[in-house]
Amino acid sequence: MVQKRRRGQQLENDILSATLELIATTKYEDLTMDMIAKNASTNKNVLYRRWDSKADIVLAALRTQIGKFNLEIPDTGNVQKDLIKLFDEIVTAMSQMNYQNMIGLAKERLGSITLGEYFDKLNQDNYLTQIVKKIFDQARVRGDLKAEMPQQFYNIPILLTLDSLFDDEPITKQRFHNLVNMVLMPVYDRFLK
Repeated sequence: MVQKRRRGQQLENDILSATLELIATTKYEDLTMDMIAKNASTNKNVLYRRWDSKADIVLAALRTQIGKFNLEIPDTGNVQKDLIKLFDEIVTAMSQMNYQNMIGLAKERLGSITLGEYFDKLNQDNYLTQIVKKIFDQARVRGDLKAEMPQQFYNIPILLTLDSLFDDEPITKQRFHNLVNMVLMPVYDRFLK
């Protein structure tokens, strides 16, 4: 039986699905365009017509999954518990996205930018910082804040998350609970009643 030739969106969806399958079992640095093409039953030329690099196709595949991991804004009535619940969701999402296989991608992408560009990317518009701000907005509404917190303090969780990606320790819920309790709360407690 001859396979019907795939085109357009169907072909692209098949390629991205094949890439996701490989991400689940293959470290980024070991992944090749040949492997992706073979797994998608196509050839490298088809891949390079759509994406400039392995990083681009992997990022496109990962973007198809982002909507599945829409983090909820915790509202337990306590900032510390909210942060722990948030990091629990992050660890679950990262595990489901096979983060351990994507560390090479993060290093490649972040290694090619300047320190200034790095911090621009982590400005207060990043997704995690926005959630942290909302957690503190909830605390403000409850009357739990005694002072306004400087804007850069909202960025601390994203910096801790990225730092955790680049060391050899596995990312676990307990690890992030420790970061909340030993790093974040001593900083944030100064602003809470």
